[in-house]
Amino acid sequence: MPILPLHPQPAVLLVSDLPTWGRVALASAAPLVEAAGFQACCLPTALLSTHGAYAGFVLEPQTEFLKRAWTHLRTLDLKFAAVATGFVGDQAQFSLLEEIVTAVKNSGGLVLVDPILGDNGHRYGLFHQDYVPAFQSLLRRADVITPNLTEAALLLGKDPAAVPTSKKEVEGWTSALAALGPAKVVLTSAPFPEKENQTGVAWYDAVSDTFGTVVHPRLGDGIPGTGDALSARLLAFLLQGISFPRAVDQAVKGTFADIKRSHASGRQPMWGPEGPLLP
Repeated sequence: MPILPLHPQPAVLLVSDLPTWGRVALASAAPLVEAAGFQACCLPTALLSTHGAYAGFVLEPQTEFLKRAWTHLRTLDLKFAAVATGFVGDQAQFSLLEEIVTAVKNSGGLVLVDPILGDNGHRYGLFHQDYVPAFQSLLRRADVITPNLTEAALLLGKDPAAVPTSKKEVEGWTSALAALGPAKVVLTSAPFPEKENQTGVAWYDAVSDTFGTVVHPRLGDGIPGTGDALSARLLAFLLQGISFPRAVDQAVKGTFADIKRSHASGRQPMWGPEGPLLP
Protein backbone atom coordinates (compact mmCIF):
# COMPACT_ATOMS: atom_id res chain seq x y z
CA MET A 1 0.00 0.00 0.00
CA PRO A 2 1.49 3.40 -0.94
CA ILE A 3 2.30 5.82 1.87
CA LEU A 4 -0.05 8.78 1.72
CA PRO A 5 1.45 12.27 2.06
CA LEU A 6 0.87 14.09 5.34
CA HIS A 7 1.28 17.57 3.83
CA PRO A 8 0.64 19.22 0.45
CA GLN A 9 3.58 19.40 -1.94
CA PRO A 10 5.56 22.64 -1.66
CA ALA A 11 4.99 24.87 -4.67
CA VAL A 12 7.83 26.34 -6.76
CA LEU A 13 7.20 29.31 -9.04
CA LEU A 14 9.07 29.03 -12.35
CA VAL A 15 9.24 32.27 -14.34
CA SER A 16 10.76 31.86 -17.79
CA ASP A 17 9.93 31.25 -21.44
CA LEU A 18 7.96 28.34 -22.89
CA PRO A 19 8.90 26.98 -26.34
CA THR A 20 6.76 24.61 -28.38
CA TRP A 21 9.84 22.75 -29.62
CA GLY A 22 13.12 22.31 -27.79
CA ARG A 23 13.48 21.00 -24.24
CA VAL A 24 14.69 24.26 -22.72
CA ALA A 25 13.50 26.79 -20.11
CA LEU A 26 10.12 25.79 -18.64
CA ALA A 27 10.03 22.66 -20.81
CA SER A 28 13.20 21.54 -19.06
CA ALA A 29 12.70 22.91 -15.55
CA ALA A 30 9.08 21.95 -14.85
CA PRO A 31 9.48 18.15 -15.29
CA LEU A 32 12.55 18.15 -13.05
CA VAL A 33 10.89 20.16 -10.29
CA GLU A 34 7.85 17.86 -10.39
CA ALA A 35 10.00 14.71 -10.37
CA ALA A 36 11.81 16.05 -7.30
CA GLY A 37 8.54 16.18 -5.37
CA PHE A 38 7.44 19.79 -5.80
CA GLN A 39 4.52 21.42 -7.57
CA ALA A 40 5.89 23.31 -10.57
CA CYS A 41 3.90 26.51 -11.10
CA CYS A 42 4.81 28.00 -14.49
CA LEU A 43 4.53 31.71 -15.21
CA PRO A 44 5.72 32.26 -18.81
CA THR A 45 7.58 35.42 -19.67
CA ALA A 46 7.35 34.62 -23.38
CA LEU A 47 5.91 32.02 -25.75
CA LEU A 48 8.17 30.75 -28.53
CA SER A 49 7.83 28.42 -31.47
CA THR A 50 11.36 27.17 -30.71
CA HIS A 51 14.28 28.38 -28.67
CA GLY A 52 16.37 31.19 -30.11
CA ALA A 53 19.06 29.05 -31.74
CA TYR A 54 16.62 28.18 -34.54
CA ALA A 55 16.46 30.60 -37.45
CA GLY A 56 13.11 32.31 -37.86
CA PHE A 57 11.79 31.46 -34.39
CA VAL A 58 8.60 33.21 -33.29
CA LEU A 59 8.66 35.06 -29.95
CA GLU A 60 5.68 36.59 -28.17
CA PRO A 61 6.52 38.36 -24.87
CA GLN A 62 3.86 37.86 -22.22
CA THR A 63 4.28 41.14 -20.36
CA GLU A 64 0.59 42.01 -20.01
CA PHE A 65 -0.30 38.44 -19.10
CA LEU A 66 2.41 38.46 -16.42
CA LYS A 67 0.97 41.60 -14.86
CA ARG A 68 -2.61 40.29 -14.81
CA ALA A 69 -1.60 36.80 -13.71
CA TRP A 70 0.54 38.03 -10.81
CA THR A 71 -2.22 40.42 -9.69
CA HIS A 72 -4.62 37.48 -9.59
CA LEU A 73 -2.19 35.13 -7.86
CA ARG A 74 -1.60 37.72 -5.14
CA THR A 75 -5.29 37.58 -4.20
CA LEU A 76 -5.16 33.83 -3.53
CA ASP A 77 -2.90 33.91 -0.46
CA LEU A 78 -0.53 31.37 -2.00
CA LYS A 79 2.89 30.53 -0.61
CA PHE A 80 5.80 29.46 -2.76
CA ALA A 81 8.77 27.58 -1.34
CA ALA A 82 10.93 29.16 -4.03
CA VAL A 83 10.95 31.17 -7.22
CA ALA A 84 13.32 30.67 -10.14
CA THR A 85 13.61 33.24 -12.91
CA GLY A 86 15.24 32.76 -16.29
CA PHE A 87 14.53 34.26 -19.72
CA VAL A 88 13.03 37.75 -19.56
CA GLY A 89 10.81 38.38 -22.57
CA ASP A 90 10.87 42.16 -22.47
CA GLN A 91 12.81 44.81 -20.57
CA ALA A 92 9.52 46.09 -19.14
CA GLN A 93 9.15 42.81 -17.22
CA PHE A 94 12.07 43.44 -14.86
CA SER A 95 10.16 45.68 -12.44
CA LEU A 96 7.46 43.04 -12.07
CA LEU A 97 10.05 40.29 -11.62
CA GLU A 98 11.62 42.30 -8.79
CA GLU A 99 8.18 42.54 -7.19
CA ILE A 100 7.61 38.79 -7.57
CA VAL A 101 10.96 37.67 -6.17
CA THR A 102 10.69 40.16 -3.31
CA ALA A 103 7.24 38.82 -2.38
CA VAL A 104 8.45 35.21 -2.42
CA LYS A 105 11.60 36.06 -0.46
CA ASN A 106 9.66 38.05 2.15
CA SER A 107 7.42 35.03 2.71
CA GLY A 108 10.45 32.83 3.43
CA GLY A 109 10.99 31.42 -0.06
CA LEU A 110 14.29 30.79 -1.84
CA VAL A 111 15.14 32.95 -4.85
CA LEU A 112 17.21 31.59 -7.75
CA VAL A 113 18.05 33.81 -10.72
CA ASP A 114 19.50 32.46 -13.95
CA PRO A 115 20.51 35.71 -15.69
CA ILE A 116 19.91 34.78 -19.33
CA LEU A 117 22.02 37.22 -21.32
CA GLY A 118 24.23 35.32 -23.77
CA ASP A 119 26.59 32.43 -24.36
CA ASN A 120 29.79 31.50 -26.19
CA GLY A 121 31.30 34.96 -25.76
CA HIS A 122 28.36 36.94 -27.16
CA ARG A 123 25.32 38.73 -25.75
CA TYR A 124 22.14 37.39 -27.34
CA GLY A 125 20.88 39.69 -30.09
CA LEU A 126 17.41 39.64 -28.51
CA PHE A 127 18.64 41.60 -25.53
CA HIS A 128 19.77 45.19 -25.54
CA GLN A 129 22.59 46.40 -23.31
CA ASP A 130 20.05 47.69 -20.76
CA TYR A 131 19.33 44.08 -19.77
CA VAL A 132 22.67 43.96 -17.96
CA PRO A 133 21.95 46.63 -15.29
CA ALA A 134 18.40 45.30 -15.00
CA PHE A 135 19.74 41.85 -14.14
CA GLN A 136 22.32 43.37 -11.80
CA SER A 137 19.43 44.96 -9.90
CA LEU A 138 17.49 41.67 -9.82
CA LEU A 139 20.55 39.82 -8.48
CA ARG A 140 20.45 41.95 -5.33
CA ARG A 141 17.32 40.05 -4.35
CA ALA A 142 18.64 36.58 -5.25
CA ASP A 143 19.88 33.88 -2.90
CA VAL A 144 21.42 31.78 -5.67
CA ILE A 145 22.50 32.65 -9.22
CA THR A 146 23.58 30.38 -12.06
CA PRO A 147 25.21 32.45 -14.85
CA ASN A 148 27.29 30.90 -17.58
CA LEU A 149 30.74 32.27 -18.35
CA THR A 150 29.51 34.86 -20.89
CA GLU A 151 26.77 36.09 -18.57
CA ALA A 152 29.20 36.35 -15.67
CA ALA A 153 31.51 38.51 -17.79
CA LEU A 154 28.65 40.82 -18.79
CA LEU A 155 27.42 41.15 -15.19
CA LEU A 156 30.94 42.02 -14.05
CA GLY A 157 31.36 44.70 -16.73
CA LYS A 158 33.88 42.67 -18.72
CA ASP A 159 34.08 41.84 -22.40
CA PRO A 160 31.57 38.99 -22.96
CA ALA A 161 34.35 36.96 -24.60
CA ALA A 162 36.63 37.27 -21.55
CA VAL A 163 37.80 33.98 -20.03
CA PRO A 164 39.61 33.53 -16.70
CA THR A 165 43.04 32.01 -17.22
CA SER A 166 43.58 30.40 -13.81
CA LYS A 167 41.64 28.76 -11.00
CA LYS A 168 42.41 31.76 -8.80
CA GLU A 169 40.87 34.09 -11.37
CA VAL A 170 37.78 31.89 -11.65
CA GLU A 171 37.39 32.12 -7.86
CA GLY A 172 37.74 35.90 -8.13
CA TRP A 173 34.92 36.02 -10.66
CA THR A 174 32.60 33.99 -8.43
CA SER A 175 33.29 36.12 -5.33
CA ALA A 176 32.80 39.29 -7.40
CA LEU A 177 29.43 37.97 -8.55
CA ALA A 178 28.48 37.27 -4.93
CA ALA A 179 29.33 40.90 -4.13
CA LEU A 180 26.42 41.87 -6.40
CA GLY A 181 24.02 40.41 -3.84
CA PRO A 182 23.51 36.62 -3.96
CA ALA A 183 25.01 34.52 -1.18
CA LYS A 184 25.58 31.54 -3.48
CA VAL A 185 27.02 31.57 -6.99
CA VAL A 186 27.24 28.71 -9.48
CA LEU A 187 29.27 29.57 -12.58
CA THR A 188 28.43 27.17 -15.40
CA SER A 189 30.61 26.40 -18.43
CA ALA A 190 33.55 27.28 -16.18
CA PRO A 191 37.02 27.04 -17.74
CA PHE A 192 39.64 24.69 -16.35
CA PRO A 193 42.85 25.72 -18.16
CA GLU A 194 44.90 23.12 -16.34
CA LYS A 195 42.54 20.29 -17.38
CA GLU A 196 42.38 19.68 -21.12
CA ASN A 197 38.97 18.78 -22.58
CA GLN A 198 37.28 19.28 -19.22
CA THR A 199 34.43 21.59 -18.24
CA GLY A 200 31.97 21.90 -15.38
CA VAL A 201 31.04 24.50 -12.80
CA ALA A 202 32.69 26.63 -10.16
CA TRP A 203 30.77 27.62 -7.05
CA TYR A 204 31.19 30.10 -4.25
CA ASP A 205 29.37 30.44 -0.91
CA ALA A 206 29.75 33.96 0.49
CA VAL A 207 28.37 32.96 3.89
CA SER A 208 31.16 30.45 4.55
CA ASP A 209 33.62 32.07 2.12
CA THR A 210 34.21 28.72 0.43
CA PHE A 211 34.95 27.94 -3.21
CA GLY A 212 34.79 24.69 -5.12
CA THR A 213 34.56 23.12 -8.55
CA VAL A 214 32.86 20.15 -10.16
CA VAL A 215 34.61 18.94 -13.31
CA HIS A 216 33.53 16.52 -16.01
CA PRO A 217 34.71 15.60 -19.54
CA ARG A 218 33.62 17.90 -22.34
CA LEU A 219 31.17 16.14 -24.68
CA GLY A 220 30.26 17.80 -27.96
CA ASP A 221 29.65 21.50 -28.48
CA GLY A 222 26.82 21.99 -26.00
CA ILE A 223 23.11 21.21 -25.83
CA PRO A 224 20.48 23.94 -25.30
CA GLY A 225 18.51 23.45 -22.10
CA THR A 226 21.22 21.77 -20.04
CA GLY A 227 21.81 24.98 -18.08
CA ASP A 228 18.08 25.19 -17.34
CA ALA A 229 18.12 21.58 -16.18
CA LEU A 230 21.12 22.20 -13.91
CA SER A 231 19.44 25.23 -12.31
CA ALA A 232 16.21 23.30 -11.72
CA ARG A 233 18.06 20.38 -10.15
CA LEU A 234 20.10 22.70 -7.95
CA LEU A 235 16.98 24.47 -6.71
CA ALA A 236 15.21 21.18 -5.98
CA PHE A 237 18.17 19.76 -4.07
CA LEU A 238 18.51 22.92 -1.96
CA LEU A 239 14.80 22.80 -1.14
CA GLN A 240 15.25 19.19 -0.06
CA GLY A 241 17.77 20.40 2.53
CA ILE A 242 20.88 19.16 0.76
CA SER A 243 24.00 21.22 1.50
CA PHE A 244 25.08 23.69 -1.16
CA PRO A 245 28.33 21.92 -2.19
CA ARG A 246 26.58 18.55 -2.41
CA ALA A 247 23.59 20.07 -4.25
CA VAL A 248 25.93 21.53 -6.86
CA ASP A 249 27.75 18.23 -7.26
CA GLN A 250 24.50 16.28 -7.71
CA ALA A 251 23.06 18.86 -10.11
CA VAL A 252 26.17 18.64 -12.30
CA LYS A 253 26.18 14.85 -12.26
CA GLY A 254 22.51 14.71 -13.23
CA THR A 255 23.01 17.18 -16.06
CA PHE A 256 26.09 15.36 -17.33
CA ALA A 257 23.97 12.19 -17.40
CA ASP A 258 21.50 14.10 -19.62
CA ILE A 259 24.35 14.98 -21.99
CA LYS A 260 25.62 11.40 -22.15
CA ARG A 261 22.09 10.09 -22.71
CA SER A 262 21.55 12.61 -25.51
CA HIS A 263 24.74 11.58 -27.29
CA ALA A 264 23.94 7.89 -26.89
CA SER A 265 20.44 8.27 -28.34
CA GLY A 266 21.59 10.18 -31.40
CA ARG A 267 19.26 13.05 -30.50
CA GLN A 268 20.01 16.27 -32.33
CA PRO A 269 21.62 18.73 -29.87
CA MET A 270 19.26 21.53 -30.98
CA TRP A 271 16.33 19.54 -29.62
CA GLY A 272 17.55 19.89 -26.04
CA PRO A 273 18.54 17.09 -23.66
CA GLU A 274 17.21 13.57 -24.07
CA GLY A 275 14.57 12.55 -21.55
CA PRO A 276 13.39 11.47 -19.19
CA LEU A 277 14.74 14.33 -17.08
CA LEU A 278 15.11 13.13 -13.51
CA PRO A 279 16.72 14.76 -10.44
